[in-house]
Amino acid sequence: MLESIDSTIRTTGRRAIHRWSRLRRPLLVGRDLWARGYVAARSAWNDLRFEAPIDPYRILRVDPGRIERVPRVFPGPKYRYAGAVAGGDWDRTDRRFADLDVCRAYERHFEEGAPWQDTEFYDRVTAEIANGEVRWDCSTREEFDRRCERLDRLYERIRDHGVLSQAELARSGIDDPIGGRQRLKTERFKHEITIHVGREGELLFADGRNRLAIAKVLDLDEVPVRVLVRHRDWQATRDDYVSASVTDPELDDHPDVTYLSPAGDRPVATDG
Repeated sequence: MLESIDSTIRTTGRRAIHRWSRLRRPLLVGRDLWARGYVAARSAWNDLRFEAPIDPYRILRVDPGRIERVPRVFPGPKYRYAGAVAGGDWDRTDRRFADLDVCRAYERHFEEGAPWQDTEFYDRVTAEIANGEVRWDCSTREEFDRRCERLDRLYERIRDHGVLSQAELARSGIDDPIGGRQRLKTERFKHEITIHVGREGELLFADGRNRLAIAKVLDLDEVPVRVLVRHRDWQATRDDYVSASVTDPELDDHPDVTYLSPAGDRPVATDG
């Protein structure tokens, strides 16, 4: 039901913006309120179902080297999956982040000095643009070239300051070359590295490939991430941990568990 309403709102909003550009800002504000209400409704339902809290806006600090595999893509906007718990085999995958053409392009460009134009990533995206697709708000090769220049600036910013969450960027005043300054919570959420957590606690890539690829090229120790979807079996493990029915020392070091207090207080800190 919520998905159907959400799709209708998104479709109507896009058509209205296309016809009346001055409506863009008020429609974005309205969509932000809708999205935050959507996430709040799921959070309330999660509080009734699970022992271990699920904060959809919590920032976790993780070693980017732990994010290796890429599961199937969940369709639709990210906020629709914030805090979701899902069963099934969606977390079983052999697809690796290192094999994505964007990741290989970062390695070639920043480690080997190859121009963006000499990468498979550039060839693929410009071919899609030539076929009439819009990629990252780019509808021409020239616009995509300018985006690649912004990616160079993003690399320099991360090299100098590390990967910062959107809240940290706002507090620091440091420029975000590809995200800009987003005032709306849902828009900021789009520019975080996001992950899923598989049934055994594996950290799986969801979104934010530019920042994650740069972090891997620079061999950073940690990056801020938000969790979108947790596997049902993993959430059961978190629930058992909180209720103190599971005592596994390895869980104490898991980034999605370390902030939980088994059979005690549940500290909550968000970065949204």
